[in-house]
Amino acid sequence: MMHKSKPAASRPLAAAWGRLLLGFSLLLVAAGCSTTPTSIGVGLPSVDANTGAYLVDTLTIKASTVLRDSVVTSTSSYLLVGRYQDPQLGAIKTTSYTTLSLGGAFQPTQAQVADSAVLVLVSDTYRYGDTTKTQTLLNVRELGSFLPATSYGFASPKLTPIATQVQPGSLNFTTPVAPRRANRTLGTLRLRLTDAYRDRLMNDGKNGLLTTQEQLDNRYAGLALQPAATDAAALVRFNVGASSGSSAVAESGVIIYYHDPADAATVLSHTFNINNARHFYQVEQDAVGNPVAGLTSLGQLDAALTGQQTYIGGLLGLQTKIEIPYLFDLRNFGQNLVITNATMTAEVPATTLSNILALPTPTTLSVSTTNQRNQPGTAFTNSTYNPTVSTRDGITQAGYTWSVLAYCQNVLSNNVPNNGMLLNTSTPASPERVILGGPKRATNRMQLRLYLISNN
Repeated sequence: MMHKSKPAASRPLAAAWGRLLLGFSLLLVAAGCSTTPTSIGVGLPSVDANTGAYLVDTLTIKASTVLRDSVVTSTSSYLLVGRYQDPQLGAIKTTSYTTLSLGGAFQPTQAQVADSAVLVLVSDTYRYGDTTKTQTLLNVRELGSFLPATSYGFASPKLTPIATQVQPGSLNFTTPVAPRRANRTLGTLRLRLTDAYRDRLMNDGKNGLLTTQEQLDNRYAGLALQPAATDAAALVRFNVGASSGSSAVAESGVIIYYHDPADAATVLSHTFNINNARHFYQVEQDAVGNPVAGLTSLGQLDAALTGQQTYIGGLLGLQTKIEIPYLFDLRNFGQNLVITNATMTAEVPATTLSNILALPTPTTLSVSTTNQRNQPGTAFTNSTYNPTVSTRDGITQAGYTWSVLAYCQNVLSNNVPNNGMLLNTSTPASPERVILGGPKRATNRMQLRLYLISNN
């Protein structure tokens, strides 16, 4: 679609424009620009008889879903545990792994007696899924061997399975935990570990085998925090960040309580903390019911194959790629037209949202350039989630809007290749996701609007 003013001076240009439109109708291009386009500082021009401006909203765009090569979680201050059946992406399971930090030598005397060993975890308010259901939430298991720092720490899809290194049998007595509402915290969870684990810690401490971090790593490879086999409610996040300044967070870890029989009323304890240890989480996704199950690392799936929808899922490594394949054809329409504004709109189909379930939509999307291998390049803008007005039917609809003026100018000036742009969450280690309407969808259609002006 094109709108154009009709000043007398522009009539020859209008005639030429009409002839060119006929020749390029199959390309759906309806505009022109200079070979070195620049912003002329007029912002968004009105389409009226005093500007000579053109609006182009029929330029072809392509959209697809891309899978990242890796999502790093080892730098996060969180653990994430649970299982959830996402109505759009299928079953999602997260498991966390952590080593233990010695926090000073543990050397109880031979006379002292162990009372209990407790895993302490502090949750925050973040939830993903159905926050009204009750689930077991945590099965704590011991790792059979230490996890090398160079081999693990990725969520997906660069996933090295750890299942063979998790020892069978549970270390804790699991009790049902209700995730509650999304804006409420579970508080501090205290899970009592087995007496056998408690006694090992105590005996190793008495024998001088827990005086250095190396000794601890050699004897205690770490813990795996897994959802129970029947859990299918939500993913729950725990805060183990040392930078929060919270004493509750600082004590996250395994605490062994003991006493001296000569002074039984005095409680003694030692904390093998988590926040100073290496920790990360991984995600597994069930292919059943997953529309992008066939994607491989850095692969690309056109929106035409996914019901004219594209997917962005931080923890799952899903991104949306948008291309403007015929952008260079704008050069064919003359030397005297300049792009002054270019805006991309991506709407979120209402059927993919929920007012009941906790399915956090990314507050901000990062928009970056990319290469032919679908790897992210330079981030050139952000887009904030907000209700926007559909350009097709005028109905208020949630979505994202961002400027691609700089991108279009740089491509046409040969400063960057026309490989398209990648949309990703600004916090890729979180499970938040959003689904965008494709460019050929009947409603909630992805759209590019270009404004051009005569530079005569």
